[in-house]
Amino acid sequence: MRKLIHYIGLCSIAFTFLLALPHCAKAQSDDEITFQEFYDQLQPYGTWIDDPDYGSVWVPDVDQDFRPYATNGHWVMTDYGNTWVSDYPWGWATFHYGRWRFDDYYGWEWIPDTEWAPAWVNWRSGDGYYGWAPLGPNDNTDGAYGGYNSYDTPDSYWVFAPQAYINDPGIYNYYVPRARVITIFRNSSAINNYYSYSNRRYLGGPGLADMQRFSHNRIQIYHINSMNRPSRAFFDNNRLNLYRPMVRRSGDARPERVVDAAAYRNNNPNYRIANRNMGFGINPTNSDRLANIARSNDASNRNMVRINNGNRDYNRQPNNNNNFNRPNNGNNSQGGFNNGDRFNNQPSRSGFDRNQQQNGQQPNQSFGQQQRQQIDQQRMQQRSQQWQQRQQQSDQQRQQQGDQQRQFNQQQFDQQRQQQQNQQQQADQQRQQQDQQRNQQQQADQQRQQQWRQQADQQRRQWQDQQRQQQNSQQQQNQQQQNQQQLDQQRQQMMQQRQQQWQQRQQQWQQQNQQQQNNQQQRQQFDQQRQQQMQQQNQQQQQMRQQQWQQQQQQRQQHMQQRQQQNQQQQQNPQRQQQQRPPQEQHP
Repeated sequence: MRKLIHYIGLCSIAFTFLLALPHCAKAQSDDEITFQEFYDQLQPYGTWIDDPDYGSVWVPDVDQDFRPYATNGHWVMTDYGNTWVSDYPWGWATFHYGRWRFDDYYGWEWIPDTEWAPAWVNWRSGDGYYGWAPLGPNDNTDGAYGGYNSYDTPDSYWVFAPQAYINDPGIYNYYVPRARVITIFRNSSAINNYYSYSNRRYLGGPGLADMQRFSHNRIQIYHINSMNRPSRAFFDNNRLNLYRPMVRRSGDARPERVVDAAAYRNNNPNYRIANRNMGFGINPTNSDRLANIARSNDASNRNMVRINNGNRDYNRQPNNNNNFNRPNNGNNSQGGFNNGDRFNNQPSRSGFDRNQQQNGQQPNQSFGQQQRQQIDQQRMQQRSQQWQQRQQQSDQQRQQQGDQQRQFNQQQFDQQRQQQQNQQQQADQQRQQQDQQRNQQQQADQQRQQQWRQQADQQRRQWQDQQRQQQNSQQQQNQQQQNQQQLDQQRQQMMQQRQQQWQQRQQQWQQQNQQQQNNQQQRQQFDQQRQQQMQQQNQQQQQMRQQQWQQQQQQRQQHMQQRQQQNQQQQQNPQRQQQQRPPQEQHP
């Protein structure tokens, strides 16, 4: 009985403490952290990479279909506008600070920053859909947040969902397939609704009135309270509890383990994490390989993985006052061994040797030299042995220090992980207790939600029926348009055939006319030729007649001339005869 009373008392104290937690949370946390908090809190859930352009960026260990502001989360309306509530334990940092980008090799990378926002996304609306996409590191914003040209964002960054389900916890069930994203994006316009809070402006996405009009339901507005430790966001009546401290940059903040992006890419060219075949997905096998190499203590990975110790300083060697790793330790260098500098304090034996030489004691001189050589060799061996022993001790000490440091780092990491697990267990226990306390309220809420869901299902069915009717009407219209187009095409073809026939007939008529004209021309030419021939024949006949007449005239003239000559001759002949006759006697 006493144990039961004691247990009930402890439970009541814990219950009172849990009830006091949300009320103790402030609207804006006064806690201040540095990037070191990001590095330490996100280390168990991903890999930090040293990017040549953006410095330390974080690659999460997630499923292959992961997309920022789309996977494992949903939208709620708060004082700051539409706020993304993530189900990831690291969502308090990556979806409210910094930016996301997709690398062609490493996939999705988160770049930390100092400013908090309800969600670093850009919004669009059109054709009954809302769309959003993460802002990149080089995207300009107006004021604290917003004013971004959405046409610079790649198409695969965008997510679209029906406007009626923008605040549904299961909104991922209504995401538009990627094949339709480009079409919807082209028919949408940017949303530039700004929310002002504490002298800051935030691009909050769709307005409350529009969302209620499209969803036909009252939308709950939550007030954001700040928690004092990293944890998942949770709801308490009309409060949304988030961990959102003030962040400042620190020069000595560094991840415990960081992978050199260029070196890893060069050493693993066939293990690309980014998967272009899935749009902007990732290859989980290659992602696990990156995480295992980053967390491994294998010495072969030292050229790719840099381990920062507790001093948080890059490439800093341990401060060893003994300087065991130096070949010149103190004044006893190897050169001193060879030169025999330590023996310069011995008395000079040159005079003794000269006396021995003068006295003829040559064997004693050689014996002394042998003794000195033996002594020198022994001392040299002793020095080399001492140096080797010191070197071995130095190596052993370095190895012990390295092992101790690795053990210390591993212990710290295990302790931090254990603390995080304990904190997570405590948070889970607190959530379980809160869930038990809220069961009664949830029953009423469930009834309301069931009614809302029934209404939503009816609306969804109506919407689906409308969509189907629209699709059917569109299909009918398309079919009619296709039939009309076919008829128009047939008519056009018939008109074209008629035009071709008419053109062919015209061509035939033209050819016939040309042939007739050619025939007429030929006839005319033939008539002209006949006329010319007739004329030539007439002319020739006339010429022949004239020639004949002239010949006849000439013949007549010749004949006349001959007759005249004959006449003349005849006339002349009697006179001659008379002249030739003898004169007759004259009779009286």
